[in-house]
Amino acid sequence: MPALAQTGFQGRGLIQRPPWIPFYSPASFWNQPIVANPSIDPDSTAMVNYAILPYASRAVFSNGDDWGIGLVTAAPPDKIYTVACLLYYCDGPVRFRIPKGATPTAGSDHHLVVVDRLEELDMWDASYDAPSDTWSAGSRFIDHLYGWGANAAPGQHAGGAVAAGFSEMGGVVRPEEMARGRIDHALSVTIPAPRTGYVAPATATDGTNTDPNAIPEGAHIQLDPTFDVAAQLWPAWEKTLATALQTYGAYVSDTGGTVAFYGQTDANVGNVTWSAIGVPKDVSLANLPWNRIRVLSLAAVPGSL
Repeated sequence: MPALAQTGFQGRGLIQRPPWIPFYSPASFWNQPIVANPSIDPDSTAMVNYAILPYASRAVFSNGDDWGIGLVTAAPPDKIYTVACLLYYCDGPVRFRIPKGATPTAGSDHHLVVVDRLEELDMWDASYDAPSDTWSAGSRFIDHLYGWGANAAPGQHAGGAVAAGFSEMGGVVRPEEMARGRIDHALSVTIPAPRTGYVAPATATDGTNTDPNAIPEGAHIQLDPTFDVAAQLWPAWEKTLATALQTYGAYVSDTGGTVAFYGQTDANVGNVTWSAIGVPKDVSLANLPWNRIRVLSLAAVPGSL
């Protein structure tokens, strides 16, 4: 595998900033508001009807310990481990500082992101073996915390700890953001049965659905900005999520059992807990106006669709 895919695309505008500011460069696609009157894909309605509305009643905010994204911060004197790779994108060694007691998510994906200063270690199917004091993962990548937000430059191919090849914390909602009532980045959304092939800014996919109305990974969706979120009788956290979905949208990042937006888990030491800010875990989003979702024009990567 090319070194670029192993270590992450460095991108532009790499700057140090406090952890409550959005991850990745200001120029990253994650941090770009959607322009006024964006181009809507001509097949948007058909794709929403096929790929989103059938699952709307089971839509969730995945911030629980099973299906969210685990996040932990490392610092000296935490031990530096050589993380073994067991399944995918295993070229080259990966060494990273991981704190004692770091906890992946409990679901089958076992997601864990470890942040050490300006880098993040992304792991899918992460596992710690206590008797041998070793870490392994189904796949593992090191990205720049304030880089592009994907594992390769636009138009290039690379895998990732999420199927679309994005940096794993891309689009993940953190409790600190919800507590201040503002999410200043796009969201990361999973859908069932994504289409084969992928579209920019994705760099890979696990989609296998050949139906032309399926939505590919990398697709950018948006809640119609004319919908009056403020007028809804929703809790404040749900309005915050919906406003981000209008302002920044969401990128399809992975296959899931339903439509779900990724949130950070609070399982690791030092993390703000969702209960502390009054937000439930794995809460239903069935009352969002899913019929007002639209798919923005798909930006095909050459050879991918």
